[in-house]
Amino acid sequence: MSEEYESIKERAIQVLDKYLGYPDLITFNDLDRSVTFSSERLIPTASTNRPRVMLLFSNPHPHSVHQGMFLSPNTKGRESLFWSVMRDAGWLPIAERNRNPKELVDICLNAEYPGPFELIFYCYYAFPTDFPEDIRKIFGRKHFSLLIELEAIGEFRNTIQAESVEAVVTFNKGIFNLVSKDQIERYVERLKAGELIQSQIKGIDRFIPIFLTFPTGWRYHRQYRQFHKASLDAIKTAICSGSNVQESKNT
Repeated sequence: MSEEYESIKERAIQVLDKYLGYPDLITFNDLDRSVTFSSERLIPTASTNRPRVMLLFSNPHPHSVHQGMFLSPNTKGRESLFWSVMRDAGWLPIAERNRNPKELVDICLNAEYPGPFELIFYCYYAFPTDFPEDIRKIFGRKHFSLLIELEAIGEFRNTIQAESVEAVVTFNKGIFNLVSKDQIERYVERLKAGELIQSQIKGIDRFIPIFLTFPTGWRYHRQYRQFHKASLDAIKTAICSGSNVQESKNT
């Protein structure tokens, strides 16, 4: 990071202050003016001959990285809504007693769960922060646009191809707009109305649909669980039926 190293280090310490005590999460290397960090990506090590679907997140959360699994319990020990929603929708029917980080890693790495798909957990940006916009704050606009963004899109497309991903599901509108051919603005009300929001991944040489569902922690309605499940049910049906996004007018 050459001449930008000191300012990046200072901003990172400010933004990530409460996580700097986590071993190996972030290490600043003053001699070569670089930063080393831990991230997360989960790709099943065994094939089950089910369609491979990528669950696309924005970037790792430091507390989940520290615990060793995506969407681990928060700092107060509360389980992420993601796991019960995915169970209810039949995507990841894992019993609550088995949903601790260590067991989840083993179960998901070996795809030892019922359900229609073999799931890849993937973060678009590799750097761990509370929110994806924190990455730009830490590294600055120039470094972010000239290095981080280019690396992110390149690695994402390479992984899609290398892992034979057949569909992508994301929980973040900003990430959806970065990787899809179509752009969206307001979407939560559309999802609540039962709409299937889909497009296709841009910049690669084969058709891969991408779907947008509710954010993992969205619970701003009395029937939030039903809304989550209905959206994931619609996406499951579309993937299993080979729905062609080019014929859809939902985007």
